Parts: sequence; structure tokens; C-alpha cells
Amino acid sequence: MIKIEKKIIKNKAFFYLSEQINIGSAYKKNQVYLGKNIPKNLKPYYDQLQEKEVIVISDNISKIFKLDEIFSLKEYIEIEKTRIKLKYLFQGLTKYQKEILWKKFAIRFIFESNAIEGSKLSEKEVIAIVRKKFGDQNERKEIIEVHNAIKAFEIIKSGLFALNQRKIIALHNTLTQGLDITRGYKKKHIVVNNKETVSPGKVRDNMATLINWWHEQKKAKLHPFILTASFHSRFEHIHPFADGNGRVGRLIYIWMLQKFGYGVILFENKNRQSYFTALDQADNGRPRKLYYHCLRAYRRTASYLSPES
Repeated sequence: MIKIEKKIIKNKAFFYLSEQINIGSAYKKNQVYLGKNIPKNLKPYYDQLQEKEVIVISDNISKIFKLDEIFSLKEYIEIEKTRIKLKYLFQGLTKYQKEILWKKFAIRFIFESNAIEGSKLSEKEVIAIVRKKFGDQNERKEIIEVHNAIKAFEIIKSGLFALNQRKIIALHNTLTQGLDITRGYKKKHIVVNNKETVSPGKVRDNMATLINWWHEQKKAKLHPFILTASFHSRFEHIHPFADGNGRVGRLIYIWMLQKFGYGVILFENKNRQSYFTALDQADNGRPRKLYYHCLRAYRRTASYLSPES
């Protein structure tokens, strides 16, 4: 956590912007000098701290993570630069400004995620629903989906979600409330892209195995970007629900990135076919396309949320 630190040297106060950064087996202090008084505008100092963090992480990345050969060292460093960029987007903002930024992302995320699954609502209509200026929950299916998605997004953002089967089922229930969709895990066999998904009788065991795998890889320090993308692929392959698997999976993806301090990711409907093809190839043991699809989406997300966008 970034904080303002006060040091007394020869009875004089000096202020620093500082943070402890994990570099594997130890922590390194990252700091910039503010002066003898705390400046009103801290942005230039946050910018300096950001630049210094990029250098620290770049120099120690192989000590911090177990690096899969899917990405080159340069690409892993680019991922870390994007993470740090997303991290500092929120630094120095007021609570109100942070909420505005979160709402900007939530609206776009809900629009894109629902559109990927076939919703015909425009982004302007989604904005109007979020602002409660459009539609009624007794009306179109797509309007109900947006209201449900708002509630589900708040669960992910609030910290109330945890990675266990009960919470995953509850998240799905929130997303599908008021819709004609089977509650809980699927009861019938489902075919996606001409391929059988995991049979209903094996879903619970497969989900338990997946969650255990997540915890094992987390302990093994597999890079969070690889881990989260891999979990997303495996979850979508299991396809535990009758409907809503993509929307649940993408929300869990956001939760995972947040837990690791990697911000958020936005999958866009315009790249829907590439996204589905990448997931399909990952099902067949060829995850490279998915990893690179996620990398491009991650970079675009950071650009979209930047003040200059």
C-alpha cells in the first residue's frame, strides 16, 4: 500500500511517498521524496513512483514468479507495466473519482459481456438502465440481464465473493434471477462448438479439482496472468451451468485479477469470434492463442481506462 511517510532528521520533518514491493523472497522499499511539506498535487510524485516500480519489478521478475515459456521475458515485463499502469490510475483519486472510474468500467464490461452472449442492447441503453432511466424489470430479457449483471458486478467488487462452489453457484443465481434458466449446476448434457462439455454428473468433481488446482498454482507462484487466463479456459471448458457460463466466467476473471492486484480486463464483442476460437483451441491443449488474446485485451483495457482515452 502506498503511503506518505514522515522522517525526522536533526529535528526536521521530511516527507516521502513510499511502498514496500515484494521482490520474491524479500521486500524492497520504493519511495520518492516529497519535500519538507506535503505538496497539494501529488500526481507528479505518483508518476515518479510508478516509473521506479517498473524498474524494480523488471529487474526482479524472475525472482517473483514462476515464468511459463508461453511469453518472453519482454512480454512478461509488458504485462507488469500494464498492471502498474492500472494500479496508478486509481492513485490520488478521491473516493468519488474512483467510483466514477469503476462505473465507467462496469457499464462497458456489462455491455460487452452481455453482447458477447447475444444481447442486442446498445451501450447507451445499458448506461440508461444503470442510471435507472430506461426499462423495467418486467420487460425485455436483456433489461433483466443488465439489472442482474449490476448486482453480480457489485458482489465481485465488494469483496463478498470467494472462490468456492457455493459462492460460484450464488453468483450464477444472481446473474440469472428472473430468467428462464436452470438454477445451480446443469442437469443436461450441453454441446458447445460441436464439442461435448463436462457431463452433469461430473461437474461438481471437476469444479472441486479446478479450484484445488487454482490454489496449488497460486502457491507455486505461477504468474497471475497465466493463472487467471488458464482458470478462465478450464472453467469455460467445464461449462458448469445450463446458461450464463461466459458471464460468470468473466466476472470471476475480474475477481481473480483484483485479488492479485492486476486490475481488470475487458473482452469486447467486436473480438467475439477470436475470443471463442482462442477458448476452443485451449480446450484442445493449445492455449497460446488465448493467452495472447487476453494480453491484447488487457492492454486495451488499460488504454480505455486511462484519462486521455
